[in-house]
Amino acid sequence: MQAEVVGFTDNGILLMPLGDLTGVSTGSLVFPTGNQLKVPVGKELLGKILDGLGRPLDGSNIKCEAMYNLDSDPPNPLQRKRITDIIPTGVKAIDGFLTCGIGQRIGIFAGSGVGKSTLLGMIAKYSEADVNVIGLIGERGREVKEFIEKDLGEEGLKNQ
Repeated sequence: MQAEVVGFTDNGILLMPLGDLTGVSTGSLVFPTGNQLKVPVGKELLGKILDGLGRPLDGSNIKCEAMYNLDSDPPNPLQRKRITDIIPTGVKAIDGFLTCGIGQRIGIFAGSGVGKSTLLGMIAKYSEADVNVIGLIGERGREVKEFIEKDLGEEGLKNQ
């Protein structure tokens, strides 16, 4: 089982588990791997549904050419390209009142049951984006499956 060191105490370390804790208890031996946490990146991931560690949820084995270190410095904001070009989302209410730009990150925040997943599915299906990266942060497993099957569907999944 993998874990990440998140803190230190007087006589030990604090770990954040990254998997099943079966068989792990207080006093279990921990061995450092010397490796940093990395996730796969590349075109091989298009259309795949991944967990938080970049592993495909369908159990498939993806061979990506590159791995990205999760503990990296953020990009320098002064070296980032300015957002200057508009991207049509395919949702008239957004395109008319809340113009989105190519390369822009968008967060959708609202209470439960108001249509966030439906809106996200519409953008994924009808936008003119080459690739959509959708992060369902804090969603329950059944909600993720429902979003993929009902709101996203095959048409929306092809550009993910």
